[in-house]
Amino acid sequence: MFGKFCIVAFAILCYTSCMAANCNGTTCSTCVSESKLSCAWCNVNDTCLPYNAISDGTKLKNCGSDFHTVTCVVSPKLLMIGIGVAAGIVVLKIAALTIWCCCCRGKKARKMKLKKEESEYQAQRDAIHEKHAASRAERQTKHEEIRMKYGLKKGNPYERFD
Repeated sequence: MFGKFCIVAFAILCYTSCMAANCNGTTCSTCVSESKLSCAWCNVNDTCLPYNAISDGTKLKNCGSDFHTVTCVVSPKLLMIGIGVAAGIVVLKIAALTIWCCCCRGKKARKMKLKKEESEYQAQRDAIHEKHAASRAERQTKHEEIRMKYGLKKGNPYERFD
């Protein structure tokens, strides 16, 4: 992987070095448009100079940092800062979106789990309640049978026996 990157970088370096020999523009627009990133327009002395993006970066020999490579409006330094800021914003938005989606999905899953557990708990309570009601009814019928067997009335318990 690193070897392929080195070969590609070397090819780009050789390509830009070969193109650098043709830097003979008289204005910024002709210098930048004809060079395809191998020439830069220096604003200090108004000349078209050879430029290598890999080795030169944001400073150019005999010119400093006041030069243009892609457009005559934006300097490479501002262009690099702008691209870096834009990339950072995109990465932050992707991270925020990922975190938001994970948290929302997790909250929804927790709600569904809680609702499921609540319904299971309610079903258990209903079953227990029905079991107790059936047991209570059975007990009442047994008590009624015993009362009928021994002639006890269910009325007032403080009534006199005759």
